[in-house]
Amino acid sequence: MGTGTTKKEKFKVKRMILLVAFVMFAAGLAAAHGTDQHVMGTVTAISDNSITVQTATQAVTIYTMAETRFVKSGVPASIKDLKLGDRVVIHAGKTDNKLMAHEVRFGPTEKHQ
Repeated sequence: MGTGTTKKEKFKVKRMILLVAFVMFAAGLAAAHGTDQHVMGTVTAISDNSITVQTATQAVTIYTMAETRFVKSGVPASIKDLKLGDRVVIHAGKTDNKLMAHEVRFGPTEKHQ
């Protein structure tokens, strides 16, 4: 066996290791994000356990849970601080075909100069 064959085989092994590492990294990123969705828009309705948001294309109802975190202008808040017309970004996951809110962010943010 010549040295050219050995170098070629080493190159193939290195390339395969890099490919496997990349696939594992990409799969990890996909799993970390999972099925979470980001819903952005304007609040059109609020109940004790849901928020309806008008997005650019449709009205979406997202359900809240005891674990749902509310953040107003970077400070912890509650659903009672949320008002009709507020702009929101809601991070939610699907459970039993319902969007369940993990985090609701709203309120003006600090402007960067």
